[in-house]
Amino acid sequence: MHANTLPNPTEKGASGGATRGTEVHIRLATRDDMPEVLKMIQELADYEGVPTRLHVHDLVRDGFESSPPWFFVLLAVRDEQLLGQALCNYAYSSWTGRSFYLEDLYVYPHVRRLGVARRLLQHLCEMAVKKGVSRIDWHVLKNNAPALALYARTGARDMCLTEGRVALRLDAPRIQAVAQGHLLPPAPAQV
Repeated sequence: MHANTLPNPTEKGASGGATRGTEVHIRLATRDDMPEVLKMIQELADYEGVPTRLHVHDLVRDGFESSPPWFFVLLAVRDEQLLGQALCNYAYSSWTGRSFYLEDLYVYPHVRRLGVARRLLQHLCEMAVKKGVSRIDWHVLKNNAPALALYARTGARDMCLTEGRVALRLDAPRIQAVAQGHLLPPAPAQV
């Protein structure tokens, strides 16, 4: 992946004022960014109370040494300082085709409410338009009111309310058990 930097000199924060400092740029992460990406992943995991088992070498392997890469990361940068990230996966919908899954949207606390998350979402949507992506999915904690407010302003919809969909997950131990046939219900008796 190559770095794609987009200047935004008129970035507005949630309060309507301009961000502090100079321009906010959005660019694709490089392998050299992975230590900082991991730091943001860990901070978000701590906030959500879910430990992460990832290491920098996992991110480098899966994002830069796999073909195709398992993920990509958009970084918000100002004066060479990373402000936040959007970690995404390519996905495919059997109904709509090309999709993105937004795994993490994280902005460092000291620059929140300055429009950084909005800028990351805007750039992700610009990428989606260019790549013919028809939908972007993600999850958010029910008690994360600031994030929910931002997403509501974008017009994102709660699929539990609009389609009755519930998010489900199999973790590694359950994946292994199901793969070995242990958690599947017995086959119905033949009559």
